[in-house]
Amino acid sequence: MREFKSFSSTEQTSLPQPHRGPSSSEIYAEPENFLEAEVINPKTHSPNGSDTRGMFTDYEIVCRTNLPAFGKRVSRVRRRYSDFEFFRKCLIKELAMCGGHPRVVVPRLPGKILLGNRFNDDVIEERRQGLSKWLQAVAGHPLLQSGSKVLVRFVEDERFVG
Repeated sequence: MREFKSFSSTEQTSLPQPHRGPSSSEIYAEPENFLEAEVINPKTHSPNGSDTRGMFTDYEIVCRTNLPAFGKRVSRVRRRYSDFEFFRKCLIKELAMCGGHPRVVVPRLPGKILLGNRFNDDVIEERRQGLSKWLQAVAGHPLLQSGSKVLVRFVEDERFVG
């Protein structure tokens, strides 16, 4: 047994000590700071019955986080494509009002569906995947995670008003 003396204490250790890897609870523990957002569960609404005018599809956004800027650890809201467009505009405006951070580039949304049947299941699924990828890119940006009030409102508020 060797004795090590330091300025403040004396510690005894036996050498060699086997290297102990992290326990399973340490491996699967919640990360220190995280924000996960995904777009799931698209639903098409037909307010006028069988009439296709006024039809729209909305998507569920599920957000899980432990960041202090967010008021809820888990939130679920529904958003239309037009809400995503409005959110993007608000986000760009918010960044411009803060002097426009040069390292934050808000990506383009997946394109609007102009021709064809936008209520086709395959088209809706393709859009859902594109919106989910887009939201993950936005929510994954460290500067937006910690400083965007617009992002917090988009993923937490039942009605998004900017």
